[in-house]
Amino acid sequence: MSASKLKIEKTHSQHMWLVILVICFAGAWQSTFAANVVYIRTSSIQTDVSRQIEAASTFYGLAVEPVYFKEGDKRGNLAAVRDPRTVAVVIDADALLVLNREDFLRALAPGTPLLIVGISDKTAPPLLDKWSSGAITNCQKFLLGETGNRYLFTDDSDVNEQLSGVSLPIALSHVSGLVINDKQKGRALIDAMHGAIGFPILVQVRIDGHDLFFAAETAPFKVPVTVNPYRQQAVFAGLAAPMIVFHYAAGERAWHSPGSYANFTIDDIWLREPYGFVNYDKLLQHAQQHNFHTTVAFIPWNFDRSEPGVVSLFRAHPDRLSICIHGNNHLHKEFGPLSEHPLSEQRADIKQALARMEQFRELTNIPYDAVMVFPHSISPIETFGLLKRYNFLATANSLNIPSNAPIPVDVESALRAVTLKFDDFPSLRRYSAETDIPVPQLAIDAFLGNPMLFYAHESFFSSGMGAFDPVADLVNKFQPNTQWKSLGYIARHLYLERLRDDGNYDVAAYSSTIEISNPHPHDAIFFVSKEEDFSAPLTVLVDGNPYSFQQTGSELTLELPIRGNSTRTIMVKYGNDLNLATVSVSHTSVRVTGVRLLSDFRDNVVSKTALGRLFIRSYADNGRVWNGLMAITLVSLILIAAVIGYRHRYKARRMSIPVRHPAEQMLNNP
Repeated sequence: MSASKLKIEKTHSQHMWLVILVICFAGAWQSTFAANVVYIRTSSIQTDVSRQIEAASTFYGLAVEPVYFKEGDKRGNLAAVRDPRTVAVVIDADALLVLNREDFLRALAPGTPLLIVGISDKTAPPLLDKWSSGAITNCQKFLLGETGNRYLFTDDSDVNEQLSGVSLPIALSHVSGLVINDKQKGRALIDAMHGAIGFPILVQVRIDGHDLFFAAETAPFKVPVTVNPYRQQAVFAGLAAPMIVFHYAAGERAWHSPGSYANFTIDDIWLREPYGFVNYDKLLQHAQQHNFHTTVAFIPWNFDRSEPGVVSLFRAHPDRLSICIHGNNHLHKEFGPLSEHPLSEQRADIKQALARMEQFRELTNIPYDAVMVFPHSISPIETFGLLKRYNFLATANSLNIPSNAPIPVDVESALRAVTLKFDDFPSLRRYSAETDIPVPQLAIDAFLGNPMLFYAHESFFSSGMGAFDPVADLVNKFQPNTQWKSLGYIARHLYLERLRDDGNYDVAAYSSTIEISNPHPHDAIFFVSKEEDFSAPLTVLVDGNPYSFQQTGSELTLELPIRGNSTRTIMVKYGNDLNLATVSVSHTSVRVTGVRLLSDFRDNVVSKTALGRLFIRSYADNGRVWNGLMAITLVSLILIAAVIGYRHRYKARRMSIPVRHPAEQMLNNP
């Protein structure tokens, strides 16, 4: 081998090692930006408490770093506790015996909270007394009654924030409660209540500039296997202590929404004054007085029926009034089971809905949001893929799980109002304002930063145009800085962000179009990721211009620099066969026209009486039964009419037979 060739190979080898070192360093550098929860234990065996810590940490995007201490390790390695990436430290109550309290508190960085978990009546009282500086002396088991038990989040705005004063129902026969000796040092954050008697289960103690939290053991948390949107309460109750402590400890370094958003949608109505009980002028007045935004879930079939006066109102007040898409023709479950509504028909309906809404926009000069509210019930999962392909932003319905999909039983799905689990398309949960919404549900949503979406129909306003005011007031009370926006605006801000150690941000996007703001005076890089199956051709645009991205497994990732106090828009655009010029928007179906006109008659005439509204509600709740009864009634009426007609014809025939003379009869019958 020549010297020159050997030199080239040696240089190449050095370059390869340099590349490997850079890659390794980059990986290590990248990992330094994940905030940690240090979890001190004596055993690696999974327990109910460890599952709670893991679930709460994962929800906030925090990495759990386990540290194991054994007997005799009282001066063991506390480097992880000192690590600047550590936002909170958790200690199992069983590990208190093997830790040196003084060394530990000296190692604990200023401002890093400590959470002691799994405290029970088996925890030695002297340990509790020592670690709490006399604030807590014991933990006892208390029996509860069979009913009326609840968790009460005490009035502490610093830690409990929007949960202050809220109660969550619990179904336990007994609880472990902490005994507070010095209420000046220790204050209860959560009480297990039986009637007026409370047993503290989470207590905060301030010691030498450190926040120490003591949590009594609770029942294991479970995610109910149900589509009930209110299951959030039971899940949160089982995770409350670590959820609120990590929320308090991590702040911006935990996953959080860029803002607090809410919306009120009225389904079915079109731009006519009045429509049923809806008076748009008065609705606008209440929205301005009580600070809320109203979206009309607009049926595309009505694209050419808008009245000029209402159009002017929407155009003049886009901050309070907006439009989204409600099906296409609004036939019963037109995006329902594929056995009744094949995917090809649903595809045609989606195309026609978009074509009609474009016509609506041209006729009225009112923009619309490509957010689908399904008529009657949510669609199958396959429809989600169509909405994504045709560049819808999201779908919002009373249930956010497709009709033919398995129910997710993970904490993320139960606690967040949006999911990407179905064809990587954002599905939002909304609440009916026509029923009683549990107050704790709204408090949890406000605490977690979930968008709060509400809906109703025109008959909701039969008591007056102020029917929604109490709900809006309650939301604004829980979250005074709530931004009431259109569904499109909320979809474009449907992402989570967290501060990295280097001053930049991670962003987890839900929607295909997001507007990212850097509200700080300094420039920053936003590391954006979105779950993506790459089943459809796509391009990425930033501020309307093509932008490079990476495919990292099942994620689309990109790095986006944003100047201080600036906003940039990312759009993932999917390729499809949509050609609006070739899609008919005309009302050619007699059946659809009849259904729509009958619906207008129902909303503008039948709903005006209490009996009519009772019938409408009964039909909405028991449509299949009503349809069956109507079919039976119709068949019965047809049969009765047939019998009556037969008898009438038989009688007429008898009367038309001529009466012959007896002599004639004798001649014919000799």
